[in-house]
Amino acid sequence: MLGGESIYMLPYMRKTFQTSMQAVFHLSGTQIGLLNAMFGVLALICYFPSGWLADRFSARKLLTLSLATTGCGGFFLLTEPSFTGLLAVQAFWGITSILTFWGALIKATRDWGRPDRQGLSFGLLDAGRGVVAALVATLATAAFAHAGSTAAGLKAVIWVYSLAPLLAAVLIWAVVPDDLHAGSTASATRTPGWEGLKAVGALPDVWLLAVVIFSAYMLYLGTYGFPAYAEKAFAETKTFGAVVGTVRDWMRPVAALGAGLLADRFGASRTIGAAFGLLIAAFASLFLITPVPGGLWVLWTQVILAGAAVFALRGIYFAVLEEAEIPSSLTGTTVGIVSFVGFMPDAFAPVLWGWFVDHFEGVLGYRYYFGVLAGVATVGTLAALGIRLLRSPRARAVG
Repeated sequence: MLGGESIYMLPYMRKTFQTSMQAVFHLSGTQIGLLNAMFGVLALICYFPSGWLADRFSARKLLTLSLATTGCGGFFLLTEPSFTGLLAVQAFWGITSILTFWGALIKATRDWGRPDRQGLSFGLLDAGRGVVAALVATLATAAFAHAGSTAAGLKAVIWVYSLAPLLAAVLIWAVVPDDLHAGSTASATRTPGWEGLKAVGALPDVWLLAVVIFSAYMLYLGTYGFPAYAEKAFAETKTFGAVVGTVRDWMRPVAALGAGLLADRFGASRTIGAAFGLLIAAFASLFLITPVPGGLWVLWTQVILAGAAVFALRGIYFAVLEEAEIPSSLTGTTVGIVSFVGFMPDAFAPVLWGWFVDHFEGVLGYRYYFGVLAGVATVGTLAALGIRLLRSPRARAVG
């Protein structure tokens, strides 16, 4: 839980401190988008081989290496590098936080949980990650607020976000034994190659799950805009924007754990469909309602509703692996495919967001993008419905 969240704090620092990054590093909205797109492109390339590595190497070594290198990369930001330097470190993080990390984390979680408790297994993982995110974000926000200036505050945040993964690396190396990893030596010898890839690719559930993750992840990235939207639309301070981001993060543990319990009771795909329905309402209202002075209660309602729904989705979408009857031996391959497709928004959503904000006056850019996200939520709802209807039994035959 600690390692699974702290490793992404530096690459996704903009979700709470975007305007401060723009001020200190002299970045436009489009440049902020390009930085995150650089991370997304490298991450996208690494998702599939990450699953391959997870079946063959110890989680202790993979996770420790990933966390240590990611944390060390944060110290480079303290030098206030140029835009080119920022692009380079984002690319570096795209490799260190995915290639040797992501597949091992997901496969280990599925193997750890009972078949009838997959919702709880993944819900607990993301709930724990949410607690870590909220605690560290609260610490970072406090450090920012007491630093005295935007530049000093951002450096304090970088220190917090760099030390957290380094601490996780030390603890994982100390307490996780080498034989507690995503796949054993025996299972590695059975890991499917090209035939397994073709078998997984033939399952409609896999591609519908990829669409679910794609939609959910793009909506999740969309919530990164809440702090900046609060500042722009309601003329609030940067500290208030950071508080909005922190409150959104505190929704995660409750939403993820609650969604996990609901998924085990009512089915993962049905719970996912309900969460998408909430997101349609939240983002459609952000698009349709013009912000007015004194309307902060409306903003808080939207932030809490959207935050709860996106974290519910993140907590349980991989629980569909069991509902769709994907064999355990194909978990790594499946995770590689659905992650490659599902996390594509990392490569373009930040740029699209920046384009809307830069090309439309005032808060119109934010509102138009929220309208796009309402459409994305609709697509996700349809994909979840498709999984519920298909429930392909062919996955068992493949196994």
